[in-house]
Amino acid sequence: MGHTDIISKQLIRRLVRVMAHYILGLDLKVIKELRTESERVEHRFADIVMLVETPDGQRFVLHLELQDSNDPTMPYRNLRYYTDLRLAGIKNPIRQFVIYTGKAPLNMQDCIEDGGWSYSYSLIDMHRLDCEQFINQNTPEALVIAVLCDFKGKDEKLVLRKIMRRLIELVGGDKRALRNHIKMMEHLSGNRGLTDKFKAVEVEMLREVDIEKMPSYQIGMERGRDEGIDERNRQIATKLLSKGLSVDEVMEMTDLSRDELQDLMLPKHH
Repeated sequence: MGHTDIISKQLIRRLVRVMAHYILGLDLKVIKELRTESERVEHRFADIVMLVETPDGQRFVLHLELQDSNDPTMPYRNLRYYTDLRLAGIKNPIRQFVIYTGKAPLNMQDCIEDGGWSYSYSLIDMHRLDCEQFINQNTPEALVIAVLCDFKGKDEKLVLRKIMRRLIELVGGDKRALRNHIKMMEHLSGNRGLTDKFKAVEVEMLREVDIEKMPSYQIGMERGRDEGIDERNRQIATKLLSKGLSVDEVMEMTDLSRDELQDLMLPKHH
């Protein structure tokens, strides 16, 4: 992924589920984040590698990368990543996807043909997806993905304003949902080279929308305060779960979601 912002594991898991559903057409449950002993895999961990599960219980390793430029070595990079994972002892099937978000037309190859053997991965061109089809859906997750889609030559700031207004209409009254979806949009906007314009739209929206409905936009203090509260809630939740309280009980006491609590219950992998 071209964008290097550090984001939480919970947010990465949510991004994986959203992108898998709306771009790959896959409904997945994230089981765990995968890290290996291979230095090369660790060095390139901007790529997302997760053990996931389909609704019918089939598990596979999802290797997902957002690519914002044409890289002629991409097939070889992905092949190397595949072999790194296998050499690290990964036994599950591996499915690799590269989602191209660059402004130039896609001209990367998705396979290697070399004598008696071949290798391929799935290459998805976001130029082929019109952002309007996502904006017009009544789900905030679709709006997040709209940031990655082709704006079809429209003014980028105008499109970002439209996406932001629609998001506020859908989840403006839910502080946690608004904050989480904005974080995802901020992260993904970097893969389109839209970070500065996205931040400018954030500031502009402060003049148009009730700040009380946009806690995530209070640049600096408000965001830090909310994230501090979230971290404190996670610490409390971990202690409550360790004492045997049910997920439903801890949800009620901490205001954390079921997904967030399930993430806390997963064993840590290093």
